[in-house]
Amino acid sequence: MNPTNKLVFSLNLDRIQVGCDLQSSKRVLQGMAELLTKGLGEEAKQKNIYHHLLEREKLGNTGIGNGVAIPHSRYAATKESVVALMTMETPVDYDSPDGVPVDVVFGLLVPEDAKQEHLNLLAEIARLMSNPRHKAALASSTSSEDAMSLLRTWAKATG
Repeated sequence: MNPTNKLVFSLNLDRIQVGCDLQSSKRVLQGMAELLTKGLGEEAKQKNIYHHLLEREKLGNTGIGNGVAIPHSRYAATKESVVALMTMETPVDYDSPDGVPVDVVFGLLVPEDAKQEHLNLLAEIARLMSNPRHKAALASSTSSEDAMSLLRTWAKATG
C-alpha cells in the first residue's frame, strides 16, 4: 500500500473537522486529541492522548511551515495508525518555524512499534502539503466529505 493510500485508509470522516474556530495551539491540541480518540475505545482517553501530543510538542514544534502542523505521537493503546484532520476558520499562531499561522492540522497516533509507518505517514503528509495547490484546496474545504474526497483523489493520482 503506498503511503498516500495508508494515509486515506487511516483517516475516516468522523476524524475530520473543517472550519474549526480555535484560538490557540493548546486548543488545537485539545481538539486534535478529541478527534483522535473517536473510535479507539475506552482505553484511549482524550486527556491521555492530549498529554502525549503535548509531550511530543515539548520535544520540538510540530508545525512544518506553510500553515501546516502535524501533532503526532506513538501510542501503546492503538493497534493501527490513526489519522485526524482539522482545518481552521482563522489561522492559529502555532509558533511554527516559518512564523506562518496554521490553518491545516493533521494529527497522527501510531502503535509503539510502528516506527517506519510513523515516519512514512509523516513524510507523506509533508509531501502532500508541500504542494501549494493541495494545501490551499484542503484549507478551503467546506465539509469533511470534501476534504476526504481531495485526499482520495491525490491517493489515486500517486497510486
